[in-house]
Amino acid sequence: MRTRNGRTHAYAILNPYTGPLAESRKRAISTFSEAVHLCKTEMSDSDRIAYWQDRYLQYSKAARKNPTRANAKFLGTTSDKFYSTLRGFIIASLSVQLKTE
Repeated sequence: MRTRNGRTHAYAILNPYTGPLAESRKRAISTFSEAVHLCKTEMSDSDRIAYWQDRYLQYSKAARKNPTRANAKFLGTTSDKFYSTLRGFIIASLSVQLKTE
């Protein structure tokens, strides 16, 4: 079971990969876990959460028209994904920053 956007879904993982992880996959996992940790600290600070809420509001207005342009402007990526939650937007922003460091 998992909860996404407030809704609970049942799912099963069929034929999961059990082999060793590639170095690129290990880096992606560590970058994501660091971004999640940083997101938690950002969301616990009232000044920083106000900054992110304002930035997310601007992002969501731009993304309604064109998600690809909004992602390029606010995240620096060429993805057409729309981040529907503030937490997801913060994690994506921090992940991009961590990858460029």
